[in-house]
Amino acid sequence: MLAPELYEVHRLGSGSADVKEGSLYPALIWEQDHYEWSADRVRWTVRDSNYCHPGSYVEVGVRPEADGGTRLQVDWNRRGVGIKGKMMIAFVVLTRGAIIRRKVFQRALDRASAGSE
Repeated sequence: MLAPELYEVHRLGSGSADVKEGSLYPALIWEQDHYEWSADRVRWTVRDSNYCHPGSYVEVGVRPEADGGTRLQVDWNRRGVGIKGKMMIAFVVLTRGAIIRRKVFQRALDRASAGSE
């Protein structure tokens, strides 16, 4: 869902990065995020954006399951800016993130699974 032409890495550390990314569809959106990660979680916090408030974040935790699988726990805390941002955030809330789960997380999981076979 990210547009390669909007993607910029501003700083990369051993457990963090500052990145600008965005999408051209269905509307031009962008955000500058601070990513932090460890072995069992990734959190990206908005520094600046044209559609959500600075301080908004997404955090994904990874937990092994007893059956050998893995559970992802997503803490999605986004607050929209302006009409476009508030409508986009409301749509995600109303659909319980179905599009994001399908287009972002499921595709990433499918790619990871295919690479480990």
